[in-house]
Amino acid sequence: MMERRRFPAGVQDFEKIREGGFVYVDKTEYVYRLANHYGDAIFLSRPRRFGKSLLCSTLKYYFLGRRDLFEGLAIDRLEKDWTRYPVFHFDMSRCKNDDPHYVKVSINSILADFEKKYGLNNEELSFGGRLEKLIIAAHERTGHRAVLIFDEYDSPVLNVIDEPEKLQVIRSIYNTFYGPVKNMAEHLRFVFLTGITKFSQMSIFSTINNLSNISMNRDMEGLCGITQRELEDNFQPEIALMAQEYEVDYDEMLEMLRERYDGYRFGPGMTEIYNPFSLVNVFQSLMLKDYWFSSATPSALLKVLEVYNFSITDLEQTKMYDYDFDQPFDNMESAVAILYQSGYLTIKDYEKPTGLYTLGIPNGEVSRGLFRTLMPRYLSPNVNDNRHLVRVVQRAILDDDIDAALEAVKSYMSSLPYDLSNKTERDFETILKIVFDCVGIETLTEVRNARGRCDVTLKNRHTIYVLELKIDGAATVDDALAQINERDYLIPYWNDRRRKVKVGVVVDPEARTLKEWKVAE
Repeated sequence: MMERRRFPAGVQDFEKIREGGFVYVDKTEYVYRLANHYGDAIFLSRPRRFGKSLLCSTLKYYFLGRRDLFEGLAIDRLEKDWTRYPVFHFDMSRCKNDDPHYVKVSINSILADFEKKYGLNNEELSFGGRLEKLIIAAHERTGHRAVLIFDEYDSPVLNVIDEPEKLQVIRSIYNTFYGPVKNMAEHLRFVFLTGITKFSQMSIFSTINNLSNISMNRDMEGLCGITQRELEDNFQPEIALMAQEYEVDYDEMLEMLRERYDGYRFGPGMTEIYNPFSLVNVFQSLMLKDYWFSSATPSALLKVLEVYNFSITDLEQTKMYDYDFDQPFDNMESAVAILYQSGYLTIKDYEKPTGLYTLGIPNGEVSRGLFRTLMPRYLSPNVNDNRHLVRVVQRAILDDDIDAALEAVKSYMSSLPYDLSNKTERDFETILKIVFDCVGIETLTEVRNARGRCDVTLKNRHTIYVLELKIDGAATVDDALAQINERDYLIPYWNDRRRKVKVGVVVDPEARTLKEWKVAE
């Protein structure tokens, strides 16, 4: 039996990964270019658990001149000097709290640790003043300009997005703390900030306006995350083992991984990227699970959706322009930018002539986790009922039995609370989307073509289902099937090898459930 390799699940320190013999996908060519060709102050936005902390750690050891850790990697043939710089690595996740006082205490503790190293005691100064003294002391004592690395710089922000007073206080703290970054170029070799939200949204852009934002740079698309080529080049043994475990061939396992974890695109023209946190856990356990979504309760997501009254049917085919990504928190009109930066939406398309972005859910993992989280808020608050429905529908879809799936949905909807809004076609579309997305079926609503809009489209590995919904009394199931034919709803999938199935559905707004349906190949 092949000896299993070690995967760094939960390990974000570059030194531990290299010295511990963990699998490491070589990102050091990106690191070298980042540190030497993109200016002296850089910002990168990526979702949580997407490799930002490991990147920060890699930069730290690179600037500390630890060539021993980089032997055999791409950067070893690129870097000639390996200068040791004074590095200040700020892990701002230590400040993750919705209490501004706690944020202050945490920053004070971080600064005090560095001040102790340099024999300084400047607690009477502002945070910015203390940081400035540290930078100058480091430069003077080592003869080399300092390196500043701020990991998760925006940690407390999403926790107070719905509390303007706290948000204002935390933003004021940040303005003071990050202030020296702007005016100390003579003492700074390199500055790097990572986070989820763009720094301009914090309204501290005037404080650190020398930052270069590389979040959408196409030549940095593989800096965080795993590309398709990296997946196939670095994880062949594990993919082969998983193919055996799931009784599929190698290419089918690649497709299963792609559907579940790929799909993130962070700029126009970029390739799709896999979530690295999920892949590390997949190959460690050899089990397909929703690791990223399950790694933290998305309370911030629910808060954002509630604050901005965002409809879940808008999660696919959402449109936005460049300036929409930069709306300050205290003047935001939509939750789209936060949903994108947090990893729940990603870029699906970009129109150069208009500058218009189309956003959508990245992959099956996010879709399943997202809609399971939202299910109690939109449908039944009874978790056991919801789980039972998901199990039954999932089994039916695996068997390509759309009748059994719709029968389960009909029974479930009959038991929903009366005060829920489920009397219109759009309400029924929303319920179907939540249910089928929960079981991992790609579900699209209001799909447009040249001749109309298809109510619901379901896609699994073997079949494409096109559903047309009609209100009871206004039309029949045969009318619904006729509309699918007359308006060519299946034409966009003509060259798709999957089986195509038409489903005419009549819904009963009084009984608040599905009434009948008819299936046609």
